[in-house]
Amino acid sequence: MADSARVQRQKALADKKKRLEELKARRLQRGTQTTRREAAKEQVETVKNLDAYIDGLLQVPAAGGAPTAPPPAPPVPETPSGNDETNGEVKQTPAQDEAEAAPAPVAPVIKMETFEMGTQTLEDDFPPSSDVDESEEVQDEEEEPGHDSIPELQPMAEEDAEVIAKVLTAEEVEQELKTETFSSFLNIASKKVERVLNSTFLADLLVDYDGESNGKKRIRASDGSAFLTSRQVYECSPWTQNRDVTDMDWSPLHTELMLCSYHMSTTSQSLGQQKGSTAVKNVSPDDSPSDSLAPRAGELMSDGLALVWNLAMPSRPEHIFTCGSPVTTTRFHPTESPLIIGGCQSGQVVVWDVRAGRMPVQKSSLVTTASGSSKGHTHPICSMEIVEGNTGLVTAAADGRVNFWSLANLRDPLESLQVGDSVSSLAVSPETDTLVCGDEMGNLYSISSSQSAIGGGNSQRSRRQMRKIEPGKSDSHFGLITSVSTKKLKAPARAGIQKGFLRGSGGLFLTAGVDWTVKMWSPAYTDKPLLSLVSHSYDYMSDVQWSPTHPGLMATASSNGTIGLWNFALSLEEPISGSDGIVVEPDGGSGRGLNRLKWSSDGRRMLVASADRVHALVLAEDVVRQKGDEDSRMMNHLLSRGLLDRTYNPEPTLV
Repeated sequence: MADSARVQRQKALADKKKRLEELKARRLQRGTQTTRREAAKEQVETVKNLDAYIDGLLQVPAAGGAPTAPPPAPPVPETPSGNDETNGEVKQTPAQDEAEAAPAPVAPVIKMETFEMGTQTLEDDFPPSSDVDESEEVQDEEEEPGHDSIPELQPMAEEDAEVIAKVLTAEEVEQELKTETFSSFLNIASKKVERVLNSTFLADLLVDYDGESNGKKRIRASDGSAFLTSRQVYECSPWTQNRDVTDMDWSPLHTELMLCSYHMSTTSQSLGQQKGSTAVKNVSPDDSPSDSLAPRAGELMSDGLALVWNLAMPSRPEHIFTCGSPVTTTRFHPTESPLIIGGCQSGQVVVWDVRAGRMPVQKSSLVTTASGSSKGHTHPICSMEIVEGNTGLVTAAADGRVNFWSLANLRDPLESLQVGDSVSSLAVSPETDTLVCGDEMGNLYSISSSQSAIGGGNSQRSRRQMRKIEPGKSDSHFGLITSVSTKKLKAPARAGIQKGFLRGSGGLFLTAGVDWTVKMWSPAYTDKPLLSLVSHSYDYMSDVQWSPTHPGLMATASSNGTIGLWNFALSLEEPISGSDGIVVEPDGGSGRGLNRLKWSSDGRRMLVASADRVHALVLAEDVVRQKGDEDSRMMNHLLSRGLLDRTYNPEPTLV
């Protein structure tokens, strides 16, 4: 109703403006005609005055005895017809000839130029000028037959607007809420408002600067109050309920974004669906955007799920991705922020694009050759990592196959290796691109790249070298290796490469297993583990990760729901978090063990997964801050206990 009133008002204003322009045109035309008549009258009067002036000059005697003008000639007798009888021409006197010989001056015609100026404003803002005669306007309107008068429209008052506004019914409101335009606007606008409300800017407004909190002494407690400054839980019940987190990652381009992959829902298993029976669906058009929270029919029961979370929005994810197979591992694309890479239980590598909906836009091939082999994986993918300077991808499957891919094309792998019978975990050393693989039997394998195998410097690619690390039955893991972690800190200078690993702290890596132990390895010196840390609770260790910024700090995740923090520069025997560890859920929310943990790139935050809940923990400054050269102190501890041979040189040397 408001739209129709607005249209009528605009139409009335347009008619009124047209009528005013016609009135101005007629008035201008009348003024022009009047000007022409006055100019012609002045011209006639000027000619008459000139004739009288000439006659006066001829009759008045000249001063100083000058001869007077000759008397006028006698009149010539006229014929009855007034014409000369001989030649039929009219006879004129000499005075008349002189008068007619002198042309009369013509008065110049004054040309008037007019112009108009206007601005792009509404007609109501600049009403017509007062020089328009209202009576003349009324007279002109009366002279024009068939012209309907249009009443002036006054601006609508606020009270009238409220009265005219239409109140929607409940059905109409529900229909408007379901429209694509409104739902998209509400989703985008609400996310922006929620990000602002949860931003650090508003949190800084509540900081107490009285200094009392700075003087308080921290009290160590099992809930982590001595090591954590804040914690936040990220879960969305409609999507994540009855699912377990399988992997996590931090965005390398946007530090506030987190990526989590989830296994299939346990509800679908209870309904009689066979676990892992569905393969990844074919790529099909998907009209549901990834940033929308509303699911389609049956989409909540989809086997595969990956969510992108924002630190400022703990109650709902930024983007939602689904597929037909449970997602076992996932990573952000290292250079293209809209792309998400996932590894599925079906063995396929899928790629999602936030601009193309929730379904994958690319999948790896499952085509088998005539001999029955396949180029890609045919078993569940257990781990994946970004390699070769953010240009390549390596994946490991449960059948022991390790594939190397190019991020430019994930349809088929570039290279494939068979590593043992079953691979359960994978890690890459950033210094040498050496891969460390752990399997379900507790064995370790190293795969050296072409450059690390020959000491670097040669650009020619050679065949990758695989080697089994054999520490002995008494020193290896008794069972499944759940996690492998290499150091992410790059050494300032290379201290030499031995067996594909750096000599020094850069070549250390950690492994965790179901045999309650976490082991430290340095294959550049020996195949035996340097340390074997036993869990006090005799629960299996689900994950272990080196800090990306602190050379001696590492964290462990246990099946009893606690995390442990170790600083090897301070002690090699006891964790700094105490024997009880840090309880992730002090209120006993889930009461279940931890699945995974992941450090942020700045080393100040940590993601910890407990069942379907993701906890973002912010560590205290005195925990993550380095106090001197802790790298050298850690290596000195290992040397003093005889865990490293004396050939180790703390000063790095080039080779």
